[in-house]
Amino acid sequence: MFQAIIFSASALIICAAVIAAKKGRIENLNRFTKIAAVIFCVLGFFRYFLSDSFVFVINGASFNGTYYDVTDVLQSILRWGYYLNYTILPIAVFYDSRLFKNLASYICLPFSVLSAIFINDYMGYFLSAKGMGLHLVPWVRYSYFVIELIFAIVIPIVMQIKDKHVFNVKDKKEWFNFLVSLPFVFLVLLPPYIPQSLIGYSSILAKIGSPFHIGWILFCVLAAITLYFLFRFKDYKTRNLLCVFLTFALFYHYNSIFLMGITLPRLPVQLCNLAAYLYLIAIPFKKNRLFQFCFLANTTGAIVALVASDFSGGGVLSFWNMHFVYEHTLVFLVPVLALWLRVFPRFDRKAIKYTVIGFTIYFAFCLIFGTILNGYSDITGTKVNYFFMFDLKKAFDYFPFLSFAERYSIEFGRFELYPIIVSVVYVGFSVFYLLIYLLTRYLYKYEDDRLELRKSAIDLYEKVTHKKSRRPLGFDDGGRNAG
Repeated sequence: MFQAIIFSASALIICAAVIAAKKGRIENLNRFTKIAAVIFCVLGFFRYFLSDSFVFVINGASFNGTYYDVTDVLQSILRWGYYLNYTILPIAVFYDSRLFKNLASYICLPFSVLSAIFINDYMGYFLSAKGMGLHLVPWVRYSYFVIELIFAIVIPIVMQIKDKHVFNVKDKKEWFNFLVSLPFVFLVLLPPYIPQSLIGYSSILAKIGSPFHIGWILFCVLAAITLYFLFRFKDYKTRNLLCVFLTFALFYHYNSIFLMGITLPRLPVQLCNLAAYLYLIAIPFKKNRLFQFCFLANTTGAIVALVASDFSGGGVLSFWNMHFVYEHTLVFLVPVLALWLRVFPRFDRKAIKYTVIGFTIYFAFCLIFGTILNGYSDITGTKVNYFFMFDLKKAFDYFPFLSFAERYSIEFGRFELYPIIVSVVYVGFSVFYLLIYLLTRYLYKYEDDRLELRKSAIDLYEKVTHKKSRRPLGFDDGGRNAG
């Protein structure tokens, strides 16, 4: 019955789109696809707050005292493919990119159709009492997913009708871009529960200083360098789309944390969690000052997380470890690539001023909000460690020389502050992002000097040979401005 509703409603909307296209109402279709893409993204965002027991399809592992020894390979692959919709569809609709239109038409659409056909398999997990999050009555859950699937099917088809888009099978470059990008897209858009559902938790442990930890740090550095060299001479649109794609991937990846339940510690208050929302505003909408704050503050936070990783223990493929690794990899890559690839112009001295102001406001919020929540932890039943200044044990594990600070506290009623810890965290982090600012300014100067040497070498070559040099000097205007 639900399949009939999905396909009938989709067919009616698509027929209306065909009629509108024949009457030349392309602007109406354009407006419809954009509104539909926004609605679909919102539906995808809120679906993470609903219960879903699929995250407990684990191969031979325990969670909360329950042993799980089940797997669902077909559902895992189906969900992985459908998950691409949340990132691919809005980019395909709002940006003029043949690659993303092809991905939406020939990858996302088939997975959406298959998801509609196997909707009952989905609902078995959505209606299970084992799932965390919000448990709604069955008809609401069915209606929610039916509406979402209608949008997932309709958007790429109407987009094809509107743009008259078809895959250019005779274009070798289009085939190359599509086939080379596909593994990268699937890797970046990997839901954090898929590895444990397909493989298990893994016997490799995630802990600081382990081979896995060192390998992850090296991977982040190599990934940034590789993507830089692959895209540095691409046109501005391509470089920008790479950063937008990674931004959307981070946004939906972070919010997948709510599949494990909505709690106070999981709210987007930590700096790296907040990055998912800040990047979504700064990168697609080109908010330069906000990006400058993100680059200095969030990159610093990501580097700290890379070095002093807060792994949850257990196998590296567990939900929490996969979430931690993926989130902080993207938090690190997005601003670094956006600056290296000149998606945003170089920042000036005002950047440090706005970062100090922004970070101070953020820090004060964490301090006040965290103190209040911990003061009422006997009522809420949980404590928070916003910006890592409330959990003394964890702080002393990383910085044992600060253990004396536990003796100095300020108490007022049910609230308690440790001023030395608070001061060290604030000053220490401020010093870190100031160093990144100074390093970046030094790299600007180094790049300018290197550019001048290249210009001189090219001028000398042309003067001696009387030939025009074909070697690219660089992109844009020496990297001083974006676009």
